[in-house]
Amino acid sequence: MRKNLAIVFLSAVILVFLSASQINAQTRSVFWQRWDVTIDNVDAVANRFDVSETHVVNFTGTFRFGSRVIPLTNLQSLENIQVFENGQPLQFGCNEAPGTFCARNSGSELSVTYYFRQPISNRVQTFEIAYTVVGAVRVYDGGDQIWWVAIPEDHFGFPIASSQITVHMPSGFGPREGVDPVETYGAPGDVRVQGSTITAKNTRQINGSEAFEIRVQFPHNESAVPPVWQSDFDSDREFEENVKPLIDLAAIGLGLFILLAGPLGVYALWYSRGRDPEIGPVPEYLSSPPSDLPPAVAGSLIDEQADVSDVMSTLIHLAHRGYLVMEEQQTEGIIFGLGKSNEFIFKRTDKPEDDLRPFERDILRKVFGTAGLEKSLKSLRNSFYRYIPKLQDQLYKELVREGLFTAEPDDTRRKWRTLGGSIIGLSIISIFAAGSAMQEYSAALIFIPIAFAITGLVTLMVGQHMPAKTRKGAEEAAKWKAFKEYLKNLERYEEVEAAANNFDKYLAYAVAFGLDRTWIRRFSKSTNARIPTWYFPTYLGGPYRGGYTAGTPVSEYTGGSITNSAGELVRAEGGGLSLDSMAGNISGGLESISDGLTNMLDSAARVMTSRPRSSSGSGRWSSGGSSWSGGGFSGGGGSGGGSAGFG
Repeated sequence: MRKNLAIVFLSAVILVFLSASQINAQTRSVFWQRWDVTIDNVDAVANRFDVSETHVVNFTGTFRFGSRVIPLTNLQSLENIQVFENGQPLQFGCNEAPGTFCARNSGSELSVTYYFRQPISNRVQTFEIAYTVVGAVRVYDGGDQIWWVAIPEDHFGFPIASSQITVHMPSGFGPREGVDPVETYGAPGDVRVQGSTITAKNTRQINGSEAFEIRVQFPHNESAVPPVWQSDFDSDREFEENVKPLIDLAAIGLGLFILLAGPLGVYALWYSRGRDPEIGPVPEYLSSPPSDLPPAVAGSLIDEQADVSDVMSTLIHLAHRGYLVMEEQQTEGIIFGLGKSNEFIFKRTDKPEDDLRPFERDILRKVFGTAGLEKSLKSLRNSFYRYIPKLQDQLYKELVREGLFTAEPDDTRRKWRTLGGSIIGLSIISIFAAGSAMQEYSAALIFIPIAFAITGLVTLMVGQHMPAKTRKGAEEAAKWKAFKEYLKNLERYEEVEAAANNFDKYLAYAVAFGLDRTWIRRFSKSTNARIPTWYFPTYLGGPYRGGYTAGTPVSEYTGGSITNSAGELVRAEGGGLSLDSMAGNISGGLESISDGLTNMLDSAARVMTSRPRSSSGSGRWSSGGSSWSGGGFSGGGGSGGGSAGFG
């Protein structure tokens, strides 16, 4: 028991210690009471001056070193580096020993790290960093300049209460009143000039990411020579201040022009070439097909798309016209009907193909082959999809052959997709290809390819609506839409029982229009709707028990019987076998027939578009590693600045 208590006590002590350490680490902070910078010994002829930074810092927490990084931009070199702690010099050395400092020149910046004589905890300490700047005096005929970033933006987010920048110019070289400007950048400051001495003080606390810069102009020294970097800097600044704004304005203006003119031009092309002709008034609905167009052609005309539903509607239409029979076989489940399965078989009749349109003949041949008389639906899995593009192409050709479109809709859309995709592709390529030009001249140049890319996107969207109907096509489409409205909302225009005789007749159109489920469900409870002669649900028994013999005749309903080579099928009184009479005589007949038709249509859509699964990696070296080594699996112009901080 005592041992357990000791373990608990020790764990608690460790947790308290770790928590205290973490809190201490999180609460370390730095606050500059003062950060003063003095520039003196200015020699324009030798192009050098001395800088002394005084840091009066209030530390919260424990610290052991400080850091000062000064970029070598817009100057030649930094020399004579010295660091003082409370007025006492630190020794040069890069061994991180207390009381030393290390200065390293990386080519682009000078990094000074200084190590306190002893760790500083929760007190104020004063440091001074002094150095000589070579090649930072800017030489111009109108007046030479010193532009120095006394306090950089990066001081690790800690604020500065007070800062004074003092510049001591040689006698006779103080700024001339009314001639030489003196200005600060970054944090707001108050500038004063007294003879050859310039002072600038901040007027409020300098925030954690603010800089404080001073720029002083003074009389030109005829013997002074510009530093080597000045010519390039002046050229760049001339470009940025005088030329770049014009390029920005031109790039933005051209981008806006393309952004407006491009989409408007695409719209104008649609208005003149892609818009369907205006036609006269058309009835709200039509209760019968307005012309002899096959369902697939009518469906493709309305939505301008040839798809799988059009293929399936063609099979239903061919069955209705006596070219094939669809047989449904059902296997009952082993226990309480669980596991019940349906199989659908397409069977050819003896009717010749002579009067079929080319696309209808091809659909039959793709289903049955050149000499086959029957084919199960499941046998078309992972193979029929290869024929769909060709069948779609034939339907588009049929639209043109009928005079409904001036060109095949899919070809028109393809051309516009190619145009829009090309515009977008070239825009993206130009963004990458012109990246250096944007960086060198103007980032606003990106507006031009972006405007082209948006135009390409508009082209892609509008291109889907570019297929143009002829006047005949526009009139036919309007009439077929009225017929579709009738099929969709039959109850608004006619009694369902009165329209029951049209169930089979219009089923193919309902499939083409995407209304097959609604159409079948609407007549599932009808007492007058008959089972189509081409649909053989063998599981119902009775006249369907033996199924249909492929290659034999199938008669239309005549009110008496269905005749095929197997003999005469008895017809119920009243002119044919109805969904309701079957439900009355065979348990589940009504529900099975409506569900079976829906199931057959859904299954056909899935099977005809199914594709084989693509193969993936088939093996791996069992002794190999688990990961690959690579390749994946799936102002602003001043000298000085830099950063300063403590750790």
